[in-house]
Amino acid sequence: MSTPSAGPLLPPAGQNLTPRRRATPIAGYVVKMGSPRNMLFLIFVIVSLFVFQIPLRALLHYSLWGDNHYGKYSYTMAIPFIGMALVFFERNKIFSNVQYCIRAGVILLLTGLILNWFAERALPQLGADNSLSTKILALVIFWLAGFILCYGTRALRAGAFPLLFLLLTVPIPDWLLDKPITAVQYGSTEVCSLLFNLAGVPALRNGLEISLPRTTIEVAKQCAGIHSTIAIFIISLIFGHLYLPSVWKKVVLVLFALPVVCVTNGLRIAGLTLLAEYVDASYLYGSLHHHGGIGFFLLALLFLFAILHLLRIGQSPPALRESLPGTPLKISDSRPS
Repeated sequence: MSTPSAGPLLPPAGQNLTPRRRATPIAGYVVKMGSPRNMLFLIFVIVSLFVFQIPLRALLHYSLWGDNHYGKYSYTMAIPFIGMALVFFERNKIFSNVQYCIRAGVILLLTGLILNWFAERALPQLGADNSLSTKILALVIFWLAGFILCYGTRALRAGAFPLLFLLLTVPIPDWLLDKPITAVQYGSTEVCSLLFNLAGVPALRNGLEISLPRTTIEVAKQCAGIHSTIAIFIISLIFGHLYLPSVWKKVVLVLFALPVVCVTNGLRIAGLTLLAEYVDASYLYGSLHHHGGIGFFLLALLFLFAILHLLRIGQSPPALRESLPGTPLKISDSRPS
């Protein structure tokens, strides 16, 4: 007995069997980045680059090709990129509750523009360096104003550290930088003198000057390791924020930045002085003097990480931040205020 052949199975009326494409995480991020709010903030940043192009070009020139005087600005152009990376890693916390905040944003925006105008008008009184610092401060305020305008004060509070971290883009004025440099000078001299005493090397100290039988050195500002001091300070800020939950531990880690630099810089000066005293005087002027600092900077990092490890004893392992890729992002939007 033959059975009728089954015809093609048809879907029920109104049902669509076309396979749906699942949205990839990358596509989701592209959609989020292309939101009107983000596009408005991007336009805001682009406008700021045109408004503040003259001080930005000067700061870029100093940070990349500055001489000994402007070498202290070498870190400044890296700060905005570090700040953006921190905002990205903490994006779920920062952007969990966003709203347009026009009033506060406009007030801060006008503050930045007025500060920039003042720095331009008062250039003879401020001097070139202080005027540049004031203009870059106005630029950072301009960025913060745009952030508040587009995302609101709640987002600013949630992302206080990475956003206020942008203030480090402002070149530190000489009058504010002199005291840390002097502290590193005397701290390095003290460590160097202590090492000579422990090693039984005859040495006479007079302020920042140390005299050996055949060699006399002076720990000048150029030997104070200002680049290492600023770098270790910035790294201590970042790692304290990421890995230490309590405020007092973060403060302790940051306060250790200066002693760590003094110890490593004192080791470096003592080593070069001993080589000049007992081997060859040219060690005080050769490539080891000018390019050997990277090794002692890495040693300072090891000391800093050891202090960080001690501060984390008894602390539960830090959970991954909510902002890791693939974590759903909840945004509650509000009306403009």
